Amino acid sequence: MDAVESSVTSPVVYIVDDDPGLCDSVAWLLDSACIDSVICHSAAEFLGRFDRARPACIVLDVRMPEMSGPRLQEKLADIAPSVSIIFVSAHGDIRMSVDTIKAGAQDFLEKPYDPQKLLDAVQLGVEDAAKNFAHHMSMTDVARKVELLTPREREVLAMVVEGLPSKSIGRRLGMSVKTVDVHRTRIKMKTGAESIGTFVRDILRYGTPV
Repeated sequence: MDAVESSVTSPVVYIVDDDPGLCDSVAWLLDSACIDSVICHSAAEFLGRFDRARPACIVLDVRMPEMSGPRLQEKLADIAPSVSIIFVSAHGDIRMSVDTIKAGAQDFLEKPYDPQKLLDAVQLGVEDAAKNFAHHMSMTDVARKVELLTPREREVLAMVVEGLPSKSIGRRLGMSVKTVDVHRTRIKMKTGAESIGTFVRDILRYGTPV
């Protein structure tokens, strides 16, 4: 596991529903399973309290004033793609459930929900959120390291990613093998990579543009 992935903080579950009674019952259920939760009675309140530094699973009502659950799902796809979403609704239909699942929701449960089914869905959502968050953090870290490089260093790195040896890189860029190796050493130092090979592996793993 990467260093970034191993340092991920514990996940939190947000209960986003305008029904106070339902929020309290879900919070009690999660507390009984030792799962941290935060109650929000609107999408706006959730957005104001959402902590992007923690993996998150959201138990989200479909119909709420001002911003609906599916609308919040659309917004989160842009600002927090690693979250897991479990929809709960007393008005859900097959089309709505299919649309939300296609858009990336973890599950869609109808009210009144079965407590064990909700708990099972949340536990799975928390696990997925932690994995997705770790992956996103690592991907962001690799991209940040690439941004530290000069344009010439990125040119060299791109060719290393292609699998070209220093001699071929030198011919392409009109420089000596020694100069290419100097660039490779600087890339390694700036990114803090164990080796160019491990950095290239991470670039390929996360699809990071060079």
